[in-house]
Amino acid sequence: MPAQDRSIEDVLASTSLFATAAPTTIAELARAAHRRILQRNELLFTVGERAGAIHVIDIGTLKVFTSSTEGAEPTLALIHGGEIVGELGVLDDLPRSASVAAVGRAQIVEVPARSFRAAWESDPAIARRMVVLLAQRLRTVTDGLADLAYLDLGGRLAKYLLKESERQGRTTFKMPLTQAELGQLLGGARQTVNQVGRSLERAGLVAIAGRTVHILDERALRLRAMSAGGRFE
Repeated sequence: MPAQDRSIEDVLASTSLFATAAPTTIAELARAAHRRILQRNELLFTVGERAGAIHVIDIGTLKVFTSSTEGAEPTLALIHGGEIVGELGVLDDLPRSASVAAVGRAQIVEVPARSFRAAWESDPAIARRMVVLLAQRLRTVTDGLADLAYLDLGGRLAKYLLKESERQGRTTFKMPLTQAELGQLLGGARQTVNQVGRSLERAGLVAIAGRTVHILDERALRLRAMSAGGRFE
């Protein structure tokens, strides 16, 4: 079934958070939920807002980011189809700790906070899956901090390309991010990301044409993703 033809119940049931929930719970959540379309760079919510819903990504990619007083907007994470975002503010009833925007056109399902809390309290399966989800989020943050501490930009780019290849299930794929957005995610300037990408090409690890990437030597790319590398010539 094409993603755009899926019912809200199917969208919810396809996520890891609700995969083991009772059918009656899914049906109740679906009745309260509604669809929302986001265009490229459109904000889903901003830091400091009160959390009124959790958001299930049906189609597309969203970025979680913060803004500095100097205007920088480092990307903290990417959220893809089948994942959720916005659950922390609903759970602790505190203002949003980061902003979220669409990387490209995206379709999401919004579940009101009150309905989600009722499902959380009545269906133990959701609570168990939420613990797993939060543990995964913590591991992701820890891994990201370790990458910034121990990997150079080339290693972080190699690791990102491998993860994106695995997510899309192919060795030739289109990156969802521009070079500027990739720099915000990896912690490097756009020009530097471009230089590092060309160095991976010269080493025979990948071929890059615009946003299309073809992994040529996966083993060598994995080795590069685990090393601090050195200066790219």
